[in-house]
Amino acid sequence: MVFFFYPSRETLEVSLTGTACSLNCNHCNARYLSRMKTKEQILEILENHPGRFKSILISGGSTKDGKVPILEHMDFIKKVHSMGLKLNFHTGLLSEEEIRAIKPYVERISFDFVYDDRVIQEVYHLKDKTKEDFEKTYLLMRRIIGGRIENEEGLPQSRVVPHITLGIKCGEIDEGEEDTIDELAFIKPTLIVIDVFIPTKGTPFENCPVPDLDKVLKMVDKAYRRTSRTTTLFLGCMRPFGEYRERLDVEAYKLGVKGFVLPSKSLRDLVKEQGEEVRIFNECCALI
Repeated sequence: MVFFFYPSRETLEVSLTGTACSLNCNHCNARYLSRMKTKEQILEILENHPGRFKSILISGGSTKDGKVPILEHMDFIKKVHSMGLKLNFHTGLLSEEEIRAIKPYVERISFDFVYDDRVIQEVYHLKDKTKEDFEKTYLLMRRIIGGRIENEEGLPQSRVVPHITLGIKCGEIDEGEEDTIDELAFIKPTLIVIDVFIPTKGTPFENCPVPDLDKVLKMVDKAYRRTSRTTTLFLGCMRPFGEYRERLDVEAYKLGVKGFVLPSKSLRDLVKEQGEEVRIFNECCALI
């Protein structure tokens, strides 16, 4: 079985801070925030289109401590949750107090698992944070929120879903990715979402190359070999388009990846040709 995701059909994205961000990371520079809706826009959409959307990705710009200032926006979170929306939080290095505050409203947490001090300090500009801070926060979230969900259909569900981004150091892939995969293999999450760096216009990394595809596939292969007994792998929404994605998707599928956000035509054709069962989801892949 393979899972295909088309999240924009039923998941809205909100930036709690609008376009404001204190970090302006090299790969993003708040550009991705500008594509998200504001709180006011979300409420207007929900009012005008009742029942159309099932979930919201809760995100936003970071403070200098590497987190979305979630406590300032609890009224909005409570309101949309009371409307029956499932909430997927992408909110960074939250404290224990903040994790406990959002716990009643969490369907999932999508957590950027960064186990590379160069990325943390040079790309994210978090000079006072280390990979141990990211691991500690992930484990704290998993302890408080819960790490695994029993599911009658046998789907790979986990309340706290680690995401990793290959090549985020200006397209470079090195021992940082190796260490991240090794650490996640030790931690044994139920699901890992793998993203691939995209050079984005208007960011310090806009002229960086896309990561070498063969090196990306080598990391995907390593992730599968190191984690396949306990963990399902998905390719997330961030990965280059065009011929790059066409080949990446097909080769990753052959290596054992089971989920794809916005799958390429080449992959869709291959899966159809092989007669494999396909499950379609219209929300964030972490919400499976």
